[in-house]
Amino acid sequence: MKTYLINFLKYCKYIIVIIIFFSFNSYAQDTEEQPSNNESLNASDKSHFPIVVVDMQFIVSRSTAAIQIRQELDSLKKKYGEEVKLEEQELRNLQDELGVQRPILPPDEFAQLESEFRQRVEKLQSKVAEKNKELEIIMQRSIQIIQNKTVEIITNIAIERSLAAVLDTSTVVIAAGEINISEEVLKTLNENMPSVDLDAVKGINKESSDN
Repeated sequence: MKTYLINFLKYCKYIIVIIIFFSFNSYAQDTEEQPSNNESLNASDKSHFPIVVVDMQFIVSRSTAAIQIRQELDSLKKKYGEEVKLEEQELRNLQDELGVQRPILPPDEFAQLESEFRQRVEKLQSKVAEKNKELEIIMQRSIQIIQNKTVEIITNIAIERSLAAVLDTSTVVIAAGEINISEEVLKTLNENMPSVDLDAVKGINKESSDN
């Protein structure tokens, strides 16, 4: 799951989260009034600086909702694993029985039992693949929900502060720490979306499968 989370979030590195057009001339006038030294931005300067950066991977992966998702999916994976182990043991027992019966059964009867055994093995393999795909889709859709909420929060911040652009840190070579609002966004995200309803996500997944 962790690997999937990282791979999925890599898409964010090529995306400018949101751009809100801002009057460049107005910004040019504002910058002329700023001191020309390299002092760090204070709180007041930060609120008027028209560009900020965010680390989308950090925000989404560290959110309480993402942590909750990983924990619940790990529990589901463990539950499915235990079910599979029981079926695997049954198949091993059946395989042993077939080995004992092979010398004493007529060829056609043994062939029938062997065919049924292989069908059960294939059915179990399909079940495992289906469960893995189900967990993967649930993870993907849950992360998408968190990501959408994150973008919504960033959008509100951008509008409130009249920002010209919000960039992902992966697209920026260097930026002052004062314009990185990742921690602020993460805090707001955790307050507004502490968890994701996996039952609802599963329902969406089931509806998609039915269609």
